[in-house]
Amino acid sequence: MDSNILISICTATYNRSELLPILYRSLEAQTNTHFEWIVIDDGSTDTTAQVLKGFEQNASFPIRYYKQKNQGKHIAINTGVSKAKGTFFFIVDSDDRLPSDAIAILHKKIASIKDNPDIAGVVGLKCYFNKQVVGSDSLHRDAICDIFDYRYIHKIQGDRAEVFKTTILKQYPFPKFEEEKFLPESIVWNRIGQQYQMLFFNENVYECEYLEDGLSAQSITLRRKYPKGVMHLYAELGAVTKIGLVNRCKAHINFWRFFFCNRSHMLQHIQLLKKQYLAFVWIPLGMFFYLKDSLTQKKEL
Repeated sequence: MDSNILISICTATYNRSELLPILYRSLEAQTNTHFEWIVIDDGSTDTTAQVLKGFEQNASFPIRYYKQKNQGKHIAINTGVSKAKGTFFFIVDSDDRLPSDAIAILHKKIASIKDNPDIAGVVGLKCYFNKQVVGSDSLHRDAICDIFDYRYIHKIQGDRAEVFKTTILKQYPFPKFEEEKFLPESIVWNRIGQQYQMLFFNENVYECEYLEDGLSAQSITLRRKYPKGVMHLYAELGAVTKIGLVNRCKAHINFWRFFFCNRSHMLQHIQLLKKQYLAFVWIPLGMFFYLKDSLTQKKEL
């Protein structure tokens, strides 16, 4: 770690060279520039390398660019974590931007928890470009709790801006599944949440729009195309007792919803459920949603 860099901002990008200048300008506008920007190019075939070279010549903060073969955002994040010099790690997508006081706010929030071994990081709001909060409003005051309390007890919905201790992310890398280029980030956030709490705060530190060709917009399609990691996500979530019976059942339904998308090694995938016998009750409903998704996709073609 570099003692002069508190936050490593990491951007995994793939053929988004025309959007990167928007993010770069928002980083240049930061009132606190004690951060580095790591860009992991996930096999782009456009002018991403040239664009980053232009940024490096004039930037007021360190920029480090790495290119790898196309493997998916989650593997690019693993690469970013391995390269990070900052004590904390902040994932910022290539089509998004930061408000000018984002890093300054994060510095203040991090200062209150950075030496607490039970807290993995801080979580702020994501807003659309028009400043409207993504999902439901957050808690009215700062709160220290785990991700399951935040989502299932306080019932907060919508994406949030997570900033984790880099050392903890190194302990919880994104798993890699053969031939799969998509994995929901929540699989790692949930694993961390079973061991650590986070500081959740109610200030905007991230601004986004969901593009039609973005990962968020294609969520169901990608989960159907790359279901192995998704099955792991829902099998693990279904075993978390503190989220309550109803939410565990929803996780089981979603397990079967994507289980039928991959007909190979089916017994091996069933074994992910271990002793979750209740999960088998939901096979018919999972099949229903699988067929419904299939029909929807056919209509869209």
